[in-house]
Amino acid sequence: MSRLTVITDRALERALDLASSAGDGLKHAGNSLGSNLRHFGPQATDWIKTGAALGAVKTGGKAAAKVVRRNPAATIAVAAVGVGLLGYALYRKQQKKKAAQGGVVDGQAQRIAARNRRTSTVIDEHSDIGSDA
Repeated sequence: MSRLTVITDRALERALDLASSAGDGLKHAGNSLGSNLRHFGPQATDWIKTGAALGAVKTGGKAAAKVVRRNPAATIAVAAVGVGLLGYALYRKQQKKKAAQGGVVDGQAQRIAARNRRTSTVIDEHSDIGSDA
């Protein structure tokens, strides 16, 4: 084992001990003070979750930057695929929205043959257009 590993293991053990003793202290303080400190519990866990999320984003950003620097062609290809997927998702969403509004009708279409209107004239005997009445 290297010295760094030993130091890191010791530091990790010490940090865990401190965290558990701090948690025990808060637990006992909460019990002795009643419900005055209980409303701080959810906020503290939210802060811890937020800090962990920020650390993950920072680490992920560094890793992504390394990948982009080492593989620019692959990055461009992945970005193009991502843009295509986003475009397709927006297209599908728009189609669903049109279908929900009744703009798209799914059904069977029948072709109606066109008739030649020049050869057949329909005479309406009940029409008043062109009459002297």
